[in-house]
Amino acid sequence: MHKGIFIVFICCGFLYSCGNSLTETTLDPPEPPFNPYDTIQYDNNIVEDIPIDSSTFLGLYTYIFSSSCNQPACHDGTFEPDFRTVQSAYHTLVHHPVKKNFETNPMPYRVTPGEADRSMMYKRITEHNPPNFERMPSSGNALPNRQIELIRNWINNGAKDFLDNPPMPSSAQPNCYGVLAYVPALNNIRLDTNRGDNVYNPFVVPSGQTIKLWFLYFDTDINGEGMFGNSLSHNKILLSTDRLDMTNAVELDMQVDPTPLNVASAYSQAYPEELPHYQNVTFNPTELGFQSGDIVYMRTYVQDTDHTEPTEIPERLTSFFVKSYFSFYIP
Repeated sequence: MHKGIFIVFICCGFLYSCGNSLTETTLDPPEPPFNPYDTIQYDNNIVEDIPIDSSTFLGLYTYIFSSSCNQPACHDGTFEPDFRTVQSAYHTLVHHPVKKNFETNPMPYRVTPGEADRSMMYKRITEHNPPNFERMPSSGNALPNRQIELIRNWINNGAKDFLDNPPMPSSAQPNCYGVLAYVPALNNIRLDTNRGDNVYNPFVVPSGQTIKLWFLYFDTDINGEGMFGNSLSHNKILLSTDRLDMTNAVELDMQVDPTPLNVASAYSQAYPEELPHYQNVTFNPTELGFQSGDIVYMRTYVQDTDHTEPTEIPERLTSFFVKSYFSFYIP
């Protein structure tokens, strides 16, 4: 026998003997620890349903607002008040300023805590004054008297929120209702009305000229009392060619003149009466680094005593048209 064949026989014998010595053992998994929650039978008998009190705001939202007001193309987020959720409903009602108000005896808020008769929402569900102030809901199906009574009682009892907490006093943010622009060296020629055929277009500023801007601000305190810009602090303005990003903007201080410039103008349009413009700033765009062909966007910052942070006007997310109004073009 050849030596190589002999070695193969030895190896095969060794593998055979090793194979007989290996055994396969199956181990059972250990028992899991006892879970007491596995024995619970989840059915309707475990936790009883607690009916929602219809006199609370959560009850009003559940039984009235969510079905009668949260309708497509209505108060579904398309128009305020926003009745999509109980939270959005409350925060767009209580102490929320009224955008479309009565000319005589205006309402201070959509819901004025403690005063149903001074709450626009209550007026809209109880009175029918077309045009513009038709009775709500807009479906034409008036709320039952019992539901109206629940809403009235909720308002008169303090308009507590969905957690039964009293509302926090608040007020509207200051707003700006127009800018006036003049060239002092050119006999104070007015520039802000030179916007072509669209009031929202940037106004034109002659290259190299120093301009003076006046701003019209109005604010409302928590009692619904209105006041003009002389009550505001902070008073800053940013100038930038970037409509969205003011990171590298030029910052200037606005002056608050004790004697306002009274002009019958709002949003650069004729207004029936003169309105006081207090905040003003004077600068030469060319000296600030702006040049021919630039559109310069303005953002102003003012603060009232009811808020801890300045109000940005216009805001970053404000519509393009408003941002365009608060801008000027250097030809």
